[in-house]
Amino acid sequence: MEKNIRLYLLTGFLGAGKTTFLQRALKGMEGCRIGIIMNEFGNISVDGTILRAQGMEIAEINNGSVFCSCLKGAFIDALVEYSMLPIEALFVESSGMADPSNIESLLDEVIGIAKGKPYDYCGAICIVDAVNFLEQLEVLLPIGRQIMAAGCIIINKADLASPDEMDAVERKIASLNPSASMIRTSHCDIDFKLIMEKLAGKRQKGELPHTDGCCTNTPGNRPAAHIIRLPGVFEDTAFREFLSGILPWTLRIKGFFCLASGWKKVDIAGMHVEIEPLEMERDISELVIITNKGLPALEQIYAEWDKRFEVEMELE
Repeated sequence: MEKNIRLYLLTGFLGAGKTTFLQRALKGMEGCRIGIIMNEFGNISVDGTILRAQGMEIAEINNGSVFCSCLKGAFIDALVEYSMLPIEALFVESSGMADPSNIESLLDEVIGIAKGKPYDYCGAICIVDAVNFLEQLEVLLPIGRQIMAAGCIIINKADLASPDEMDAVERKIASLNPSASMIRTSHCDIDFKLIMEKLAGKRQKGELPHTDGCCTNTPGNRPAAHIIRLPGVFEDTAFREFLSGILPWTLRIKGFFCLASGWKKVDIAGMHVEIEPLEMERDISELVIITNKGLPALEQIYAEWDKRFEVEMELE
């Protein structure tokens, strides 16, 4: 008798390390047939592009949260399609702004529609950015909802936080979800088999959070994702200065940019900036900038760009 498809949900705010965790998890599951649904907040593929370059097949649902009414239909369609494929496990990497409170009700909607194997929901794994978590939690409702829905919580970037900061993060998480397993790590360096065992144990004991509440994600309350698309080559120092100038106005910046020193992958969360060589070339530079500060943020982005570049930039 064929086994059901195990479904794991990955949550965590923008830049916490979900894709890094997913890459490590997949390496630990070699030989297992895996499906991936990746949900990016902006409407360009950044993490999906990197994973495809490593030979992975991915279904992408972008420009919003799969738990919001605006993308719920596309998510259900993807689940139905994957149910007919010969896979053993499905990873759903949600948008950083996702509120997964309605995940179980969405899976219930697939019952009766899916023509293939049913899903076994194994639980949510939430990746937490130890450095920025407490500040983000105060202003962004979905972060708390992600914690409350998780069976296992990975406190990432422990190498960048002090012992007191780590203790404060753990205390706050425990106050929101006292039954969740917490694991400290850096660079999401953890054996996924350990996570599977913890989730399986909680499931057997009936300790996984029950998530059938209303989702707070709506088209009206989500931050804005703006995109820069430009041809040409840009000077390294000027580009770095531009990024530094807009950091206080953004939640997340990620994408690919062609600089004088070569193609770069840009990955910024909070005040943590990573600009690394990209082992591929692209037709055009693309950068998604996510902000929740409205018109003042847009004005700042244009002002910082115009200070340093003569090429006209239009945000999409």
